[in-house]
Amino acid sequence: MLRKLTHGSKRTMSTFMDKFDSYFLGQDAVKDQHSKLLAKPQFIYNLETHDIKPGMMSQFLQNANDVLPTIHEADDIPTALFGQFVVQYGQLDRVFTIWKHTGSYPSLDATAELLRGHAGYQEYEHEQAKLVRKRNQQLCYEFSFWPEYKDDFDGGIFEFRSYRLKAGCLYEWGNSWAHAINLRKADAVMGMCSQVGQMYTVHHIWRYRDLEHRRAERNRAWESGQWADCVVRTVPLIKALDVNITHATEWSPLR
Repeated sequence: MLRKLTHGSKRTMSTFMDKFDSYFLGQDAVKDQHSKLLAKPQFIYNLETHDIKPGMMSQFLQNANDVLPTIHEADDIPTALFGQFVVQYGQLDRVFTIWKHTGSYPSLDATAELLRGHAGYQEYEHEQAKLVRKRNQQLCYEFSFWPEYKDDFDGGIFEFRSYRLKAGCLYEWGNSWAHAINLRKADAVMGMCSQVGQMYTVHHIWRYRDLEHRRAERNRAWESGQWADCVVRTVPLIKALDVNITHATEWSPLR
């Protein structure tokens, strides 16, 4: 028999949830949801990671070229291709594809429903599955403190830095980076945190003209005590870090 939820049990549940939020989000975040404190909830980013079978990359990219621009440009599908990137150095045979949904979860749900009935996209998914050995998906919020990126040159390389954080420190991570990011606005493409998929994951995407430009920009940042302070504060929060240097595909809107 279900026990009726009394006024006292509601207080117990409220206390439990406060402790739950304190543990997983950090003490300073208990007063509000971390999505309100750190994120832009009006946007959802669907980050898809595909690990391609060796020797199948060309066919995978050709299939993407045939279909993804059509989805991106379709007026009746409420999503846009933020970018698609192929790993050049790091985890080889890997492709990152990022879709942007303006309107948050309703837009995501509407897109999924439309694509389930889209014959061309379903055929595309079927063919791509033959070429992939592993795939992963995360739904992410963009950090509210991340500056708007100005796409003022063509080409270059994109660095994906993916951090696995300890539980309960996302707010501390965001607070530290909110100050340090101003030192590298010109390179900062995107910062986002996972909401579905591998949790406590943060992705920072940076753009450089080449590897030498990357080295120079990172060295310049280290000359600032503020950058060093951010590193000192955030390194203890990290469980693991993956770094991949990528280039954008020819049909990627960001390239």
